[in-house]
Amino acid sequence: MKQTAAISAGHECTLAVAKEVLKEGGNAFDAAIAAVFAMFITEPCMASAGAGGFASCYTRDKGVDVLDFFTQTPKSKKTISQPDYSPILVNFGGETEEFHIGRASMAVPGLIAAIFEMHHRWGSLPMKALIQASEELRRDGVVINTFQALDLGLLEPVFRKAPEMKDSFFIGDRILHEGDCLHLPQLQNFLDFLTDEGARGFYEGEISKQIAKDCRDKGGFLTRRDFEDYRCHWYKPHFLPYLGHQLAIPPYPSLGGMVLSLIAHHRLEGMTMPDVMHFIQKQYPSKAEIVHAASRLHNVTYPKDMVASTRGTSHFNILDNQGNAIALTVSLGEGSGYFIPGTDMQMNNMLGETYLLPGGHFSWPQDCRMLSMMCPVMTLNEDGTPDFIGGSGGAGRIPYALSQVMEKCFREKMSLKDAVDAPRIMLHDGKYHLEKGHPEIHPAEDQAIVPWEKKSLFFGGVHAITNRGSHIETYGDPRRYGVSELLSNE
Repeated sequence: MKQTAAISAGHECTLAVAKEVLKEGGNAFDAAIAAVFAMFITEPCMASAGAGGFASCYTRDKGVDVLDFFTQTPKSKKTISQPDYSPILVNFGGETEEFHIGRASMAVPGLIAAIFEMHHRWGSLPMKALIQASEELRRDGVVINTFQALDLGLLEPVFRKAPEMKDSFFIGDRILHEGDCLHLPQLQNFLDFLTDEGARGFYEGEISKQIAKDCRDKGGFLTRRDFEDYRCHWYKPHFLPYLGHQLAIPPYPSLGGMVLSLIAHHRLEGMTMPDVMHFIQKQYPSKAEIVHAASRLHNVTYPKDMVASTRGTSHFNILDNQGNAIALTVSLGEGSGYFIPGTDMQMNNMLGETYLLPGGHFSWPQDCRMLSMMCPVMTLNEDGTPDFIGGSGGAGRIPYALSQVMEKCFREKMSLKDAVDAPRIMLHDGKYHLEKGHPEIHPAEDQAIVPWEKKSLFFGGVHAITNRGSHIETYGDPRRYGVSELLSNE
């Protein structure tokens, strides 16, 4: 008997496209590919051909494999007399941070390579059909929902950098608001190009040629060789015993996976969650120290030259009725403000998060896979099948949000909905932030407590699926306006 399928995602139209592919007989990976193409217009602040990310993938015959398609730094740090690199201030709900955008902030994206790699390995429907699954959205446009309106408002300076996109993202001089309709008129031509030319056309053909020319002429670092040499990579996850389950954690270059490993390890030693947060942030204050601690925990060696990134992230999960599963997280950073001509697709600004570059602007190592806090995760039950499939947005808070939800599910035996809805705690800038209803804590070293009256995207956005035998649950975190649906096996 076939099991029920399930989806949780960051946008109702992303979910609808994935659902239609499953109904047409596609598997979880077909549905994921179609969902990514839909995200190009449903979630343009987070997903684009210029983005990167990670996917944890499960099949009955291979178990869990992790696909790393995150961004790569340029091979050469040439001297540029006038780099296209300008600061913007973004207010993340009371937390204002400076980022840099422009051509000099762009790293090599991996999402297009990942789509075709996944299709080559596990796709069961033609790529053309998966691209066409979101054709109606591109033709009619997508109505901006509450969360997308919030994102557009936060990132308005980025979109203003691209005057050629004004007709798509602005009405007059104002950014699109909730209820307005987004149209990307060149997106269909780009997807037709991908249908005909595939990933090779993107990385070795006219797209990379155009990006390289614009970087050469207008202050960027990327070259054609950067694109031609890009590869996504398959890894086996790290496994940790976890409350009677096996925790399958994305390895390097998922910095979020390393942090999640440390959280799980110290929690199983008996430390409270507030104490774990304090211990990790005090004991491992830099990414290098986190990597070193995780390498000792997993008895592996990680590369030394690294730079970390990830802000604007989205996540979805799909479980099909054959038991295949995927948890995929994707990020554009804040976006560079550079849209690839003729595509309506924005490039990332992963080299522009200067707070992660202790050596200052342009101090990133050359030809290096970047680290990311993204952490699509699964837990496996005693027969090796996934019983938790999930991920989150939320930058450095991603692994802490995920660990709190998983603990509610497995330690406290809550339903998935109750586990996701439960009030969370975060330690940020030396202060404990508590959502209303969280149990009282007694912080060490006179650390301040910041109460939050309402749930906020500050505390992450955990979209997940749980599979407890005959009982499957799926839920999208309301903090990020997530959506979810169970699909009947009839």
